[in-house]
Amino acid sequence: MKLSIKLLIWLYMVLLITEGALRKWAFPSLSDQLLVVRDPVLLAIYALALASGVFPFNRFVLVITVLAGLSAAASFLGGHRNLLVIAYGLRIDYLHLPLIWIMGRVLDRRDVERIGAFLLVVAIPMTLVMVEQFRAPMNAFINRGVGNDEVGQIFGADGRIRPPGLFAFITGPQLFFPLCAAFFFDEIGGAKRLPWYCLIASGLAIALALPVSISRTVMLGTAVVALTFLVTLPFLSVRLSSLVRPLLLLALVGAGLSLLPAFREGSSVFMIRWDSAASDSDGAAWSSVMDRTVNGFTNPYYFMRIAPLLGHGIGTGSNVGARLTSGEVGFMLAEEEWGKVLLELGPVLGAAFIAFRLVVTGWLGWQAWCALRQQRNPLPLLIFTAVALTVLQGQWAPPTVLGFAVIGSGLLLGALNPAPILAGHASEDETTPDGPLAEPVFEQGPARPNRRPPGVPRTLQK
Repeated sequence: MKLSIKLLIWLYMVLLITEGALRKWAFPSLSDQLLVVRDPVLLAIYALALASGVFPFNRFVLVITVLAGLSAAASFLGGHRNLLVIAYGLRIDYLHLPLIWIMGRVLDRRDVERIGAFLLVVAIPMTLVMVEQFRAPMNAFINRGVGNDEVGQIFGADGRIRPPGLFAFITGPQLFFPLCAAFFFDEIGGAKRLPWYCLIASGLAIALALPVSISRTVMLGTAVVALTFLVTLPFLSVRLSSLVRPLLLLALVGAGLSLLPAFREGSSVFMIRWDSAASDSDGAAWSSVMDRTVNGFTNPYYFMRIAPLLGHGIGTGSNVGARLTSGEVGFMLAEEEWGKVLLELGPVLGAAFIAFRLVVTGWLGWQAWCALRQQRNPLPLLIFTAVALTVLQGQWAPPTVLGFAVIGSGLLLGALNPAPILAGHASEDETTPDGPLAEPVFEQGPARPNRRPPGVPRTLQK
């Protein structure tokens, strides 16, 4: 039954990547319904996890259950009566979270590496689509938004949109490529899952997507993962000779970029966007991104003072909630996540939910750091830097953001578990009840020599 759960996790991830394409191009008339296309798969995973005894009844899931019940009760007591909005709000904040710990119980290092290899391969066509969107007119079919919206994408610079690839909006590449970069650097560090030519193609795709995206978030998020990879190198005890492969691969990627006209064109437009952002913020372009991030941590003090005690009702701050209650799409309460949470749930319950996200983020980071120090396993920390801010402060109302927060966290926990082949005697059933194994083994010792012990006649060995 665990195999069935793994297959459903794969389906969940594939739908996460292709959901935007379904809503934009394949079935635009069903774009609203496809917002929850992963939910039936999620419920099937939960059903199988309960039936097989791997559903994680741990303290995190207990807190999720309690917060969900209190959020629904506070919405009713506060006078919010729209059941669809409440249900959608519960889906955003709580429904998908237990999948994190289910992935941590059924996936192992080998499964996570396979998923990482898949993401690296997908990065190649994803970037090719983005290049076509980058070069196409803003009103071209390939640049349409969900529901066949002809102007449904965000403007970038020089008359071009910020290309979302297969995703519905640019938020998809902002989360997809840092996660791909985590697996790319793990590969060049020694994982060796993909052949060298495919790894070079994936590296070129990731590097090309950075300027073509015209998104500072994509660039900075991927750069943070790259810096984390440099931090992990001293812990790996690698020999100088073993660095030849990653340095050679990076050199080939760099040389290949210089030959791509799309990279030069994308870099030029990206710098126009960068300079424009610098002039708008009266300073460095990166400072506006930092200010936006810092404000997300400081503004909640303001929202706590103005939020009603029981809040405006869970779900009312999402675009779907706005459409169901007012008939218009937009941010009814606040655009930033923590402000929306406080206004929806009230200062007490909202602060409790934010504290829960802080604890989960800190716990994931600690698990990743321990894996690096104790098992010299860099992959969890690389994944953590790719998804940490999304777990902590990401806007979960968009389904893509919520999906990457859950998938990224689950992959991190799965990367802590030793692969059965590498551990020698480990099996799927040897995970601990609350998560990954305490002491993963990532190297198998040399085979024992087939020699008879001293003093034992050869005839007794037959």
